[in-house]
Amino acid sequence: MKNKWNVKTIKQQKEIMMQKILLRKTFRELQKNFMRYFALFALAALSVFLVTGLAGTAWSITGTVESKAEENCLEDGEFVMSAPLSEEQEEVVGSMEFLLEDMFYLDFKQSDGSILRLMKNRERINQAEVSEGQVAQNENEIVLERIYAKTHGLDVGDTVVLGEREFTVSGIGTSADYELCVENLTDMAADGNAFGTAFVTLEAYRFLEESGQAARAEGIVYGFCLRPDTSQTDAPEGKSTADNEAGNSTDERMDELRTYLSESGGLLRFTESDRNPRIGAAVDDVQINIRASLTAGVIVLILLAFVISVFVVHSIDRESAVIGTLYAMGVKRGELMLSYTWLPVLVCLAGGVLGTALGFSPAAFLLLGESTYSYFSIPDICPVLNPWLAVYGIVLPALSAFLVNYLVIRSRLGSTALSLMRGTEKHRKVSRLKLGSLTFVRAFQIRRLLREKRSCLALLAGMFVSLLVLDLGLNCYMFCRNMERDYAEDTKYEYMYQLMYQPDSVPEGAYPAFAESFSGEAAGYELEVTLLGLTEENPFFPEISSGKDQSNERNNAQEREVNRISISSAVAGKFGLKTGDRIRLDRTSDGKEYSFTVAEIVPYSAGLYSFMDIGEMRRLLDKEEGYYNVLYSRKSLDLETQQIYALTTRKDIVKTASVLMENMTPMIGTMIMVSALLFLIVLYQMIRIMSDRAALSISLMRLFGYRDKELGKLYLNGGLAVAGIGAAVLIPLAKWIMDLIYPSLVANVACGPDFVWPGQMYISVYVGILLCCLAIQRMLASRLRQITPTEVLKRRE
Repeated sequence: MKNKWNVKTIKQQKEIMMQKILLRKTFRELQKNFMRYFALFALAALSVFLVTGLAGTAWSITGTVESKAEENCLEDGEFVMSAPLSEEQEEVVGSMEFLLEDMFYLDFKQSDGSILRLMKNRERINQAEVSEGQVAQNENEIVLERIYAKTHGLDVGDTVVLGEREFTVSGIGTSADYELCVENLTDMAADGNAFGTAFVTLEAYRFLEESGQAARAEGIVYGFCLRPDTSQTDAPEGKSTADNEAGNSTDERMDELRTYLSESGGLLRFTESDRNPRIGAAVDDVQINIRASLTAGVIVLILLAFVISVFVVHSIDRESAVIGTLYAMGVKRGELMLSYTWLPVLVCLAGGVLGTALGFSPAAFLLLGESTYSYFSIPDICPVLNPWLAVYGIVLPALSAFLVNYLVIRSRLGSTALSLMRGTEKHRKVSRLKLGSLTFVRAFQIRRLLREKRSCLALLAGMFVSLLVLDLGLNCYMFCRNMERDYAEDTKYEYMYQLMYQPDSVPEGAYPAFAESFSGEAAGYELEVTLLGLTEENPFFPEISSGKDQSNERNNAQEREVNRISISSAVAGKFGLKTGDRIRLDRTSDGKEYSFTVAEIVPYSAGLYSFMDIGEMRRLLDKEEGYYNVLYSRKSLDLETQQIYALTTRKDIVKTASVLMENMTPMIGTMIMVSALLFLIVLYQMIRIMSDRAALSISLMRLFGYRDKELGKLYLNGGLAVAGIGAAVLIPLAKWIMDLIYPSLVANVACGPDFVWPGQMYISVYVGILLCCLAIQRMLASRLRQITPTEVLKRRE
């Protein structure tokens, strides 16, 4: 019994000693190949940072915006009237179980040309979220919208002049109904330099209203929330869309309110909150980031797993003699698998931890969330730690490394101890491949690449993933750049006046038009489309043919549902339409559905516009002959302030397009930087592995008298040639794939999806790849010089 115990103890001691030996060997491996493992660590950290940074920032923005919107009683909808509701009308609306609050506004033009929209403090709906200072409490105080205050260098305690009266800035904040802070719902992009909102007391608002110095007529806007029951008379704790006790659905109640307002007369626009482009814009924008980042994360993790597999195969092949010796000494397969698995697993785990920590860090938010925070008028963001995202970032890289290592090592350790000790490798007989009359150098390079096909495939896979990330950034850049160009070229008028009511006669030099807002669904988003009725002599828009061949008499609804319209190229691209297709649009003011046939597609990209003959459009929408609500001109018109509902200049439109580029620049730069780093890491890893695997051959070649330059041509140029040839194929392939994906990423942007690259862009990307290859070649050339003829002696049997 004692002898048996002694044998067991000795066996355990031997196993412990062997584990110590394997552990020391692992540390020597890390020390010897530190740069290789550091590159693997950097690849894991960068991949995880890309996912957790984008998705974590997006979730933080979403959580903050939604919680603040509920806390401040975000509206369920709003409507615009030509005149205020009477007390009787307000009572009727209240009896429909709607909580109603007027949100009238006055626009004041500032000395720098910007517009400041003034509103009174809200008491129940769309309350302002003040992040600095406090709400306006007396007649001389004002609260400014955050982005407007920042771009104009205003802070709490500064003064603002409105209507020749000075106001002290008591607070800076935001309001949920102006999350996308644009002057008009049809505006493409927000610009804090040109437009902002402000809140004052009721007394101050009435004083400024009576001053008559507003830039245009007062906006008669009402916000409403659906009350869950008739007993609710005060402001709800949050926005409610619950059904009432009678069982009427939300949609039915909305339709009831819209119908009543339409029949009462004076309804200009009725907009539900989920169709209001000002509301929820930031959340819609970052939801795309979440989908894109998680998708990119899966792709990058697959790439990481493939790189690890090449990495491990190389390590096993290089250590085959040692592994065979350990096998012969009685070391178990499980112990060897653990020895060769845990180092790359720990490296990937450390990379995942660092990438996750960086992704949730304040620095990541500043880098990845600043563009959203500086563009959308949202409250200060409270970071949200999503546990599933943390698990994703920490566990998946290590888990993928373990699975890949386990499968690869299990397969490689299936060989006998003798074959491992001899270093026998399973290669195809590529030396017998007939290569015709190629030179020795070319034939050598081709045969070598065929032997290293796994590394070459990993290199191409890394390049492809990097190009997808790069194309995402460059598509965003070209989208913004093309928008700037199109808006400048297609906007030919200088002034657009939206009218509250028509003047007695059309002013000299002005061209009347009839504009009506409709909404349609594209890729799951409700987008506003402006139907514009034009006169034949209007010089600012493309010549149209729709409506001219239709009968002048339209007597029934069935005939009206087949009206022909000309659509802009932007509408055609956004909705995927072609000539002859049918499109259904809902009129924004009353929710009535109209069906149109696409008569033609005309070149126009400055917004989502469709066109009709003005006379035909009047008949379609039951307007009297001579009716118009918009004036276009090349010069400023002499109109009364009360006649103007909104004024838009060509300068405003062009500037709006350029603002989008300014706000997207940080994300574009991040994508380009990440793609370059991914490609450099993978390229370095694969070319390094290919050269390390050929260490014995390189050593022999040195014995034969080959110099460094010749060895570089034989052992480095082949891999770099794969990168150069692969880039010529993968650049257009990645661009084609990203062109299929990108429209869904900008589906909520109301403009045509134009992200075509000029020819020089393709050349620039290709040249950039070649420059990366040359940089890696210079780095590995020094590594090649370290391989000496003594390698032959080290590898002898």
